[in-house]
Amino acid sequence: MKKMKRNFYLFMMILLLVGAAASFCSRPESPEPKAWAWLAGKLSFTDEDWDYYFSHAAQAGIDAILMECHPGVPDTAWLRPDFVGAEAIEIINRALPYAQKYNVELHGWMWTENRGERNLREAHPEWYMVNRNGASVTVNKLYGREHYRFLCPYQPGVIEYLKERAAELAEIEGLAGVHMDFIRYPDVILPNKLHASRGVVQDKEYPEWDHCYCDVCRALFKEQTGIDPLDLEDPSQSVEWKKFRYDGIVKVASEVAKTIKEHKKIASAAVFPHPDTARKLVRQDWPRFRNVDYFFPMVYHLYYVDRNNHEWITVATQAGVDELKANNNPAFETTGLFIGHVPIDSIPYMFQLAVDGGSKGICLFSLEAVRRMDNRGIPYWEKLGEAILELKKK
Repeated sequence: MKKMKRNFYLFMMILLLVGAAASFCSRPESPEPKAWAWLAGKLSFTDEDWDYYFSHAAQAGIDAILMECHPGVPDTAWLRPDFVGAEAIEIINRALPYAQKYNVELHGWMWTENRGERNLREAHPEWYMVNRNGASVTVNKLYGREHYRFLCPYQPGVIEYLKERAAELAEIEGLAGVHMDFIRYPDVILPNKLHASRGVVQDKEYPEWDHCYCDVCRALFKEQTGIDPLDLEDPSQSVEWKKFRYDGIVKVASEVAKTIKEHKKIASAAVFPHPDTARKLVRQDWPRFRNVDYFFPMVYHLYYVDRNNHEWITVATQAGVDELKANNNPAFETTGLFIGHVPIDSIPYMFQLAVDGGSKGICLFSLEAVRRMDNRGIPYWEKLGEAILELKKK
């Protein structure tokens, strides 16, 4: 009997060690500083366009490109009844030879909760979010944007649909990873520096931008708490109602990332800067996402703070690093910077601000913007390369 017990414990220890090793092997190998960049892939790109971006990225020391391959509202010629993202797959397949030629990692950048495909809206209008006034995003064009059409994380079928979209990218041979964007609710409050340009006043949460009050969400919340959220005098003050929505996005992100990992690919996510800001503006509690290897908080600081407050890059980055640690989340955080907020003479300084906050490298939005800057006679690629070289020495 004692021998059987010893053998049982030995067997269990081996299982645990194998599981731990598998988990370790599926993670990125090194948290060394790394340079990333976002790029919107287009079917209209010529061979010269593809070659330009990948050759210049490689020369500047950019290690990986997050290639947007879901363009919001795809051309109807590419829409299929089985919902397969044929256009997205084609974009990745066109980009891969150039990524391989210049030894740049390629990651497929998918839109997650925000899915504007016309055929999906027509087939499953019930999957889409509803605001506090009862208006669906299928008909209510948020902030005047045609592409702003968000799926409800609690609607049956939504998670499986998103896992299928992630899997069809992750299955592509040669693709390094899949990058999740729009893994959140619509902005209940826009970044404060955008209020004037969007013509809104958002000093609090208003019903027009407050989601999701669909029948499924209301029923599930009432089942959990005994309360219909529409009966709350001020839903914005309910901690339970906030957490319910945070939890919905956490589950979607974690499940989709798990699918990516099952295909032995790197899972990453673009998230709002500073966890407090992310929760407040878009119901995104990203430090609790699981199965994600890299987080890219979009620290586009001049949308949030005054023009002389560049140090917020450090503050926002450090807040994310601290919350990941507090949640025992082993993912790496890499700060995303908006090229329009990074003048050529400030590139090294702003990179350093991110590193000071604990960022494992840098991510740039976007390479199209770098090209536009350079086309004006500004040697932005050259200065970028110099700053990236210094970043990797740290």
